[in-house]
Amino acid sequence: MGYTVEAFICNQADGHVLPDHFDKAVRVDIGQGICLIPMTENLYDQINKFQISQAILDSRFLTENVEHEILKVVGERQFAYVEALYHGGQGGQIAIIWKDNKRSHLLEYGPDKINYVLKYFGAVAPDGEDEFLTLGFGLRRKTSDWLQQQS
Repeated sequence: MGYTVEAFICNQADGHVLPDHFDKAVRVDIGQGICLIPMTENLYDQINKFQISQAILDSRFLTENVEHEILKVVGERQFAYVEALYHGGQGGQIAIIWKDNKRSHLLEYGPDKINYVLKYFGAVAPDGEDEFLTLGFGLRRKTSDWLQQQS
């Protein structure tokens, strides 16, 4: 069984920003003052406006055009985008964090990129766990599963 997630992450106070600009965006509060906005194919098409653009970090949905459009909307706020793909225990994650209308972190393919982003936004895990599990990422096997938790 595989695992995939493609999503924006931000503080709950900023969770309205993407849904205010893109009607395909759905905000999901995941706890500890953090929210997630699943990057569905419909949201990707709406943000990307069906343009062909270079992928960033070999991402499925994060392209230079998507980044450009997102930065126009989020401005000075802190936002992140994460992707994870695993199959049969093999895989990895990528992430990007934007702050002050530019890239502040570009996290290339490897383990624990989502944990890094969650910690960046203030998530704290109890002893023996990580932020990924604490905020429910292990409970949902694919991006669309998050839509069932919408707020």
